[in-house]
Amino acid sequence: MSKRLTVLFTANAGQEDEFKAAAQAGIARVKAEDEGCEMYDLFQSVDEPTRFVLVESWSTAETLEAHGSSDAIKAMGAIGPHMDGRPTLYRYEDDD
Repeated sequence: MSKRLTVLFTANAGQEDEFKAAAQAGIARVKAEDEGCEMYDLFQSVDEPTRFVLVESWSTAETLEAHGSSDAIKAMGAIGPHMDGRPTLYRYEDDD
């Protein structure tokens, strides 16, 4: 059963490019290093440029859990200085 997440971020106004650059570096590591990653992609709102959503898909609950403490996810911490507030996370399951 696939595990999916969306993570909503707001970048600091004027730091959208810095946020994206930091996120893309971490995303590349996650895709390359974290087993079970089916999708890990960042999208920027065309209506509100400070708004971003990260869409994730994991093959199993175990691979998602391992991702949560991986070295690759730690690289995503580089987005912190460019964030306005905390992200909002939503979890989804696929019954197939």
